[in-house]
This record gives sequence, C-alpha cells and structure tokens, in this order.
Amino acid sequence: MARLFSLTLLLIISVIPYQSFATVWNVGPSYDYTTPNAFYLADAVGDIDIADFDTIYIEIADYSGTDALAAWQQNNLYISGENEVGGRPHMIADGAYILGKGTWVCVGDNITVSNIEFSGAAVPDENGAGIRLDGIGLTLLKCYFHHNENGLLTSNPYDGDIFIQFCEFGYNGFGDGFTHNMYIGHVNNFTLSHCYSHHTNVGHNVKSRANNTYILYNRIMDEEDGNSSRLIDIPNGGYALVKGNDLMQGPEALNNNAVGYGLEGLSNPAPHEFYFVHNSIVNKREASCRFLQIADGTEEAYIVNNIFGGIGELVDGETTTFSHNYAAEDVTIFEFEGEEVYSYQIGPSSVARDSGMVLTGDLEAISQYFHEYYEVGPREMHGTRPDVGSHEYHDPIGFPEFEQENFVIYPNPSNGSFQIQLNQNISSPFLVQIFDLSGQLLYTNNITADNQMINMDNCAKNCVIVKVTTQNYTYNEKLFLN
Repeated sequence: MARLFSLTLLLIISVIPYQSFATVWNVGPSYDYTTPNAFYLADAVGDIDIADFDTIYIEIADYSGTDALAAWQQNNLYISGENEVGGRPHMIADGAYILGKGTWVCVGDNITVSNIEFSGAAVPDENGAGIRLDGIGLTLLKCYFHHNENGLLTSNPYDGDIFIQFCEFGYNGFGDGFTHNMYIGHVNNFTLSHCYSHHTNVGHNVKSRANNTYILYNRIMDEEDGNSSRLIDIPNGGYALVKGNDLMQGPEALNNNAVGYGLEGLSNPAPHEFYFVHNSIVNKREASCRFLQIADGTEEAYIVNNIFGGIGELVDGETTTFSHNYAAEDVTIFEFEGEEVYSYQIGPSSVARDSGMVLTGDLEAISQYFHEYYEVGPREMHGTRPDVGSHEYHDPIGFPEFEQENFVIYPNPSNGSFQIQLNQNISSPFLVQIFDLSGQLLYTNNITADNQMINMDNCAKNCVIVKVTTQNYTYNEKLFLN
C-alpha cells in the first residue's frame, strides 16, 4: 500500500488573507448539475452562488453542443477533471458557442483550468475558441485543444499572466492564417512550458503579443503533413526567451520563416530582447527557409547553443551574439536518436556533445522535454561544457508517466504556508526546488519525510513552480501566492 507523506513548506512573504471558505462543486452525469452549461446557468439565474476561489470538479464524460458551454464569471476559480482517473472531460462544441466567442469564456481573472479537452469550437466570425479569455490572467494544465478555430484566444488587457504547462494543441485554425493553436494577446507575461503544439491549420503554432514571452522546453512541430505558417510568432517584440525546445518545420509548411520576432513592429514596451538558446530546430521544406527572422531595431538578439538542421538561412536580421551554434543540411551528424519520430536526443558521437557555451541565470537550460511522457526531465551538464541543442546526452530519456493524483499542493492559492502531499512509496530525502515562471531557481533543498520549514524572505513573486524530484519521479505544479 502506498504511503502518504506530508511536509509543510513555509514562505515568508507579505500576503492577503487566504479565502478559507471556498466551496467544492461537482458537475457531471452523476451529480445534480449534469453538464457545465446547466451548472453555469444555475449560477446565472441565482439558484446557486459560485464564488471567487471555488473549486469545480467535472466528471469525465463527453459534453456535446450546448451542454459544453459556460462563461465563468468569478475570479481565481479552479476547474478540473483531476478528481477522476483515466481520461479527461471532453467539451465537444459541435458548432455551439456562448457570447459569440467559443466553448468556454473565462470572464473572471486568474482562473485555472486543468485536465479538460476542447474540440469543435466555431462561431460566425470564424475565430471561435476552445477557451476565450476575457479576464486577466489564466493557467492551463494538462489540457488538450484540437480541431477548434482557435485553441486558446485571449483579449488584450495589457496586464496579467498566462501560464500553460503539460498541454497539447493540435489541428486548430479556421484556415485563414488569422487563427492559431494559441493566440496570446497583449498581456504582461506568457509562459509555455513542456507542451506539444502541432499541425496548426495555416496559422501559427504559437503566437504571442505578450510584453514578456517565455517558451521553455516544448515540442512545436508541423511533422510530416502539417501546413502551419510559423512555428513561433512574437510579432511585437518585448522580452522573449525561447529555450530548450524541439522545433520542426515540415515539408508542407506555408511560411518560409520558422520563427519570427518583431515582424509587425516593436510596439511592446522595451526592452526588445530576443534570446534563442539551447533549441534544436529542423527544416524539412524543400523550398527556401529562414530559421529565424528578427526585426530591425531589436536591442539584443542572442543566439547561442542551438542546433540548426536542414536547408535554409539561419538568421534574417542583425544579431548581437551568435555563438556555439551548429548548423548542417545533413542532420545525421547530430546523431538524433529518433529523428524519424521527431525526437532530438543526440547520440554519443554527435558534434553537439560538450561543445556549448556555459550559460547562467535565465539562459541556463535546466530541463528538457520528453515527448513519450509529457514530462519534465532534469538537464544536468556532465562535463565542463553543456551540449548544444535541446537535450543533454546521457540524461535519463524517460520518466514514469505523470500521475497527477500522486502530487498535491494544498491550499493553492496559498497565503504563504502550504503542504505537499506525495502519495507514493518515497525514499527520503527528496529534492524540492522552487522556480519563477522564467525558469530561474529561487530555492532548492533536500527534504526528508519529516515536516520541515522553507523560508523565502522578501519573495516578490505572485506565482512559482514547485518541483519535487524523487528517485523515480518528477512532479511539477504551479503555486499561486496571494
């Protein structure tokens, strides 16, 4: 029988008192409110009172047409299918929509949606979204968006943070080039971490107008038959960190530019800095390709420790630093261990071995993407220099499948004190690390099974990533700090 260990972690920060009277609601065929739409309407007419910070668990089932629709009005909701085992609740819009915008509209601020599937969003304006964000701030965890006109579409509040982790986006886009797998408008911070975005229909796999964009450790690809435009489009500049990604432009890609920065004008607040580090990017287009296109006037264009495979111009635009990159039309020199299935782990004799520049701070690659498990893998340098590209040779290439029920942070959001519960046979000690959303390490310590305190004096972050590493498992969860 699995043992349950609990440890208390204390963050010393200035806080707003935690909302301690939140309600947990259950929605689905086994409950009073059998569909998300019935639950939403009951609140809209006053039969129930959904409040800020409430938790809504949705039973695993297919919710089709009108049954799938909801417009969430409250702030800091946690909406999840995680109380179920084996699958996701599936919102099948089938052409139905709410408020003229899509399947779900998040009107409230800082809503978290976890373990939900969205498909079939379409509206008369031809930009229907699986989720449309009208509020400020959103977190998506372990969700799947496919065959919508937009997967995720946000408004332009010029504020708030968008955080997406362990999600898949595929086959979204109306086909007009203006709809995308994800379209992030003018917000403050956007972070995409350990996600899989692929096969956008004519549009971009990732598009972000955020002031600060962090694209970290993802698989972003057209694969054999995808016909997207760009893999990544950051059209208005600002600060952008693209780190540790597996990137592939397929033979059917419509745009000869794989990654674009500032191409619609550097209108975001300065600094206009583009950092492209520790990525492996492969072009399969027979026609000309520009791997990176960087707008004139970019203050910093830092291109370091990347693999460029296939035919094309590496950079269109001026760079301030271009160093320790490897480029080859014939990708066999990199010894990708699974290039035929778009895996860019390098082999023992690869030219990328031990040949990178040592980077620190936000630029250091501390993780890597493993597609087989949608999981976080640690990245540790084994010599005096890191490997070039998105993966470090000899790092473990597999972790047990992410089991969400085995890792719980409570309460979340937190007023500073919170508890980690690990429902596994854990051999102590195990490593607890806390990162900000850019991947910067804020705290690390080995923890035993006994209760221990962790102090982070003067922490100015409003959300962090808590990572727990055991002998056989790695867990990550986002923690909101009030």
